Amino acid sequence: MQMLNHIAFLINEEIPKQLRRSPVLNPRFVSQVMFGRFHKLESLDRKFLTSLKNSTEEETIRSAVKSCQYSIVPLMDKLIQWLPDNEVRRMDILDPDDEGKHLFKFLHQLLYDLHLYLEKNFYRYMDDEYNVPAYSRHLFQGFIMETLVTVKSSPRFRSLDSRLQRIVTAPLELSVSTAGNDYLSYGNRDYVAALANQLLGFVKRGNDNVWRLYNRLQYIDFNSVDYVRYLIFRFREECAAITNIREKYLWLIARRKKIAHQLVEEGTSFHNRQKSLKAVLDEWLKWEIYHTKRMLELETIGK
Repeated sequence: MQMLNHIAFLINEEIPKQLRRSPVLNPRFVSQVMFGRFHKLESLDRKFLTSLKNSTEEETIRSAVKSCQYSIVPLMDKLIQWLPDNEVRRMDILDPDDEGKHLFKFLHQLLYDLHLYLEKNFYRYMDDEYNVPAYSRHLFQGFIMETLVTVKSSPRFRSLDSRLQRIVTAPLELSVSTAGNDYLSYGNRDYVAALANQLLGFVKRGNDNVWRLYNRLQYIDFNSVDYVRYLIFRFREECAAITNIREKYLWLIARRKKIAHQLVEEGTSFHNRQKSLKAVLDEWLKWEIYHTKRMLELETIGK
């Protein structure tokens, strides 16, 4: 891809050479790059990607898309490293500066636009375990910070068990922490966004209670080990409060039916290599029903 080859040479070779001479980029060099051929080259690269849509070879498309992804992301991240934080927050402003740093923004914008095009049209072929670009992470973390403020300040959320509050916000907290730089792969970003939207939906809906939250979390298969343990603990607690064996048996059956009928979004899971939340709860309830039924039979025989 012509644009990527040209920009990669600039970012990996030519710009570092310029910076070794002086922290201020030569204005002539900046002008040559910004008013050269890059817009045309970007168009050529989009034509190349668009041509993949007509390919019948899935593996060919996947290989080409991943190759493009693996090329674009490191280049964008390198450009971000050359920019101070206040300029990263003003990426859309390309006003010339004395040091020529607007060139970094210009090149980043070309790559970022191509990256957005890749995500929009070929997302299913991309490597979802690869870390998102630094700028995408910056934008996403802004959304998550706003979400955490909205959710945690909500009276409805604060009325929940404190342990449950910590469990459901833990992935959001992780994504905005220092460790989030390594945590935010494309797949993790998508899941955290889904979780954030469910939590926002919960606090903004006037009639949502804790059971509605359970349903929301099952819909996105929040199969966090901590959450599974918490939910089973709460189910056991509710069961223990029912002293009549027959009533307990009927409660377990009703709960199992409700969970079985609850919709789950296809392709969404907190840990997609683990059993789904629905499957784990169904297995636990199945054995609880079995043991409770045996107790009910023994009680009937005793009478």
